[in-house]
Amino acid sequence: MPYYMRFLVLASFITAITAVGAVTSFTLPFLTVVPFSLQVLGVYLAGGLLPPKWAFLSMMTYLILGALGLPVFAEGGHGVAILVGPFGGYLWAFPIAAWAMATLTGSTTRKSRLIAGLAVNLIIIYLGGMIGLILTTQATVSHAFLEGVVPFIGWDALKAVIAFPIIRKARAFTIARWGENSYQQAG
Repeated sequence: MPYYMRFLVLASFITAITAVGAVTSFTLPFLTVVPFSLQVLGVYLAGGLLPPKWAFLSMMTYLILGALGLPVFAEGGHGVAILVGPFGGYLWAFPIAAWAMATLTGSTTRKSRLIAGLAVNLIIIYLGGMIGLILTTQATVSHAFLEGVVPFIGWDALKAVIAFPIIRKARAFTIARWGENSYQQAG
């Protein structure tokens, strides 16, 4: 099977994982209006398992499916209104975060690079979320940070702890099976 087909299948699978992660969402109204979900795990996996182009396309596909009306966003949300609403900034950051992580980490299995990639991924998502909250609700920077970032740090760190060994093992397998150049050839 050609490299691009392998990454196409994996990108599709990660898009589906991200959608399933959104279905598992819940809101704690006394803490924040932003829903808790497992979507970020999908973004971590996209950035960690795919070459940059495929990571970006996987998350863009996710956004397009939601914009077209499939209930793939948190709490079964769908449609363009979600993308331009208060939580849209997080969603728009997903393709950029996945691309940045994939670009930063390349095909390495080094712990430090993977941890840095996970951190950059999350920072981009948080920045996008804060920008979305500020633009749509006129929140202050501190309010957007306190409501849109602080409650999620532990939750998203836990998802990074789950994603890290998956990414590391899958990369080691990919390199052993198809060679280190498979990322460059498919990218």
